Amino acid sequence: MKQTLYQKISAILSDRIFSGVYPLGAYLPTEAVLCEEFGASHHSVRDALKLLVEKGLITRRAGAGTKVIAASEPTVFAHVAGDLRHLFSYPQNTIRENVIEEHLACDAALSEVLDCPIGTPWFRIGALRRLAGNSQALCWTDFYLLPRYSEVVKLKGHFTTPVYEQIETGYGQRVDSATVSISLTRLENGMAKALEVEADSPALRIIRRYFDAQKNVFEITVSYHPEGRYNCELNFHRELRPR
Repeated sequence: MKQTLYQKISAILSDRIFSGVYPLGAYLPTEAVLCEEFGASHHSVRDALKLLVEKGLITRRAGAGTKVIAASEPTVFAHVAGDLRHLFSYPQNTIRENVIEEHLACDAALSEVLDCPIGTPWFRIGALRRLAGNSQALCWTDFYLLPRYSEVVKLKGHFTTPVYEQIETGYGQRVDSATVSISLTRLENGMAKALEVEADSPALRIIRRYFDAQKNVFEITVSYHPEGRYNCELNFHRELRPR
């Protein structure tokens, strides 16, 4: 593919930075000088410099010139989740067993976990998750839903389909964004008994929050994984990114 003039100028300037003609901390020639050297318009030179900014090689400030801030293109390792099922997800052959289904108002202790005001109404589903055909529970999960979604427990496939997906399909509430936080905790007596471990055993706690387009949370899940019952693998790939 044929390069445009500004792309050629950008490539030449990049090579000069990489080779040390313009070392780290040095300033590039002014736009006027570059226009004269390459026989280009100010528009072409500015587009070329914009590419260098996007690569993280230079910084530009009005009245201060164009400064070299990197001698090579910086890289980062990025993780991409294809969909929410890949966001610290579980194997597809797992099922949930609902142990608790109740309406409640957030008390002081729950307010700290969910980061919501005391008195906030929720519909709670407390469930054990197991691999199909395996009696040992992988984890205990509390689902906190806005009360208007309480009928989700009656939807077809409730025990095998992610709850946020059922809210999307059953109520038309689209997930616009989601967050995940991970921390260490200890299991209180009732939860430890359900998971068949000793009380006060260490556990991994994963909190997922699902938001609508207005950035309002409509589902919060809090999962508790006893030691040795959860394994997470994330894949990263190299990407170029500006500094």
